[in-house]
Amino acid sequence: MNLKKAIVVLIAAGAVFILVKGLFFSQAKGPGKGGRSSEGAKAEHQVNSFSIDGRSSKGVKQWHIEGNTAEITGNGSEIHLNDLKVIAYGDDITVNLTSDRGVYRKDKSEVELIGNVDVKGDDGTTLRTESARWSQLTKEISTNDEVRIEREGMSAFGKGASANSDEQKASLMRDVIVAMKPHTTVTCDGPLEVSYGENRAVFHNNVVVVDKDGKMFSDKLTVNFDPDSKKLSEVVAEGRVKVKKGKSYTLSEKAIYRDSTKSAQLLGRPQIIIDPEEIGDLDEASKTAKRAI
Repeated sequence: MNLKKAIVVLIAAGAVFILVKGLFFSQAKGPGKGGRSSEGAKAEHQVNSFSIDGRSSKGVKQWHIEGNTAEITGNGSEIHLNDLKVIAYGDDITVNLTSDRGVYRKDKSEVELIGNVDVKGDDGTTLRTESARWSQLTKEISTNDEVRIEREGMSAFGKGASANSDEQKASLMRDVIVAMKPHTTVTCDGPLEVSYGENRAVFHNNVVVVDKDGKMFSDKLTVNFDPDSKKLSEVVAEGRVKVKKGKSYTLSEKAIYRDSTKSAQLLGRPQIIIDPEEIGDLDEASKTAKRAI
């Protein structure tokens, strides 16, 4: 099973999701200094062509937000933005976010994105969903809607997602599908949990890995990355592990693949079941190899 490329690209795509929350939403506190309306106010509580910038304590621009209109409702506790556009500036990547509407709720310290939420990183990664909610109190963004992450040669899909910028964690909650061209797919019932601080991704419940060589089944799949190189270092499959190739397969309670040795280890009463029809194929392959020697 060649999982390395599929998982590495998934982690990179997930990083875009967490970057948007960490750079934009954790700073966004509603209109303040720097806000402007280029066309002036239509009424006391509505302005056109609204925009505002967020800067660090040293004056470095961290994000820019704008909308075609901004309306302040009630006692000023909510600000409604239409045709929302956001640019978040990071050290390694710039992210553009758009949505049909956005609502900032001052009393709850939260921002809600509504309709066609589209996140694009300048590395080519995109994330799309229908809605998302960000809490400034918990530093968490979440959605119950379907989420799709795409990058060249890769796509990831899940229903429901959450991410915490302080904890550096993100999850796709259920019905997770990760597809990597040309022929590797990882699915699980969910969740898929990604921890950037621990350099780890964990697939839960009915995990299935499919590639051109066969299939692997397990209850849980943990992918660990080297903290320095960020490359895959170890893959651990646990719980009713089955690796199937053709009609033959192996069974074990645990399987560990280490990139340093390029080898896999089966643990917990491992069994090897070879289909009788394939024994003849193995014998023929062995004879061919001997003749070649």
